[in-house]
Amino acid sequence: MNISKDDIKKVLLEMLDDDGEKREGKKFIFPRNVESSYNLIPGLTGIDAIKYVSIPLVVAILIIAIPPYSILGLWIVKALLAVALLTGGFILAIARPVKYRNNIRCVEYLKNILSFYSRQKMFFLKPRKRGEVK
Repeated sequence: MNISKDDIKKVLLEMLDDDGEKREGKKFIFPRNVESSYNLIPGLTGIDAIKYVSIPLVVAILIIAIPPYSILGLWIVKALLAVALLTGGFILAIARPVKYRNNIRCVEYLKNILSFYSRQKMFFLKPRKRGEVK
């Protein structure tokens, strides 16, 4: 077993801290995969299931309940619409658009983007010099 000086140095730096300075007090380490809520499906909590899955489920049932019932092509179209709605609801509930930030959900991310684009724009004009006439 060959252990080099670089390996020992690396382990000692990890024990002290990332930047090599000794820390005062206790060091708390929080794992990235810990969430405060209970997940029904990985990434989908109970409240998220109610918000993002139950509404598309009700709309999908209403689409399927629309008559006429005897035309096969219409059944296929209604089933495809229902599946698309349910899939969209699941994607909005489970997707995490920012790779290293698991606490940001797709709906919150889209709301932030929409509020960013709908905000009041601020433009700065070049100030006039004193005595300047246009």
